[in-house]
Amino acid sequence: MQIPGELAIFGRTYDVRNVDSIHACDGILGMAAYRDGVIYLDLSMAPSLVLSTLWHEAFHIAQQDILGTVDEVEARWVSLFIHTFLLQNPAILKCYHAASNPVSFNDEEPEKAPQK
Repeated sequence: MQIPGELAIFGRTYDVRNVDSIHACDGILGMAAYRDGVIYLDLSMAPSLVLSTLWHEAFHIAQQDILGTVDEVEARWVSLFIHTFLLQNPAILKCYHAASNPVSFNDEEPEKAPQK
């Protein structure tokens, strides 16, 4: 699994980097460095845990942007909800892909007016 090297959150780009070995040895799965614009992840973990941790750290960034503070318990539950929701409902991602690529007026036949 290849995690993108950059992610946009509220219009700001964050670099995604592997945590260093010192932090990994301390059991840190991820960190959001809000001021530095970096999300650190232990990329040696199982893919599902990397993704769940990514949601957790992204939510911390959202908390910082919106509230100016972070709440670890809230981040844990919200990220777990989003992660499991997407895993249990993978078809919803197709809806997001379709919504992010709107059809151009030139690609679609114009609707015909009803005949009287």
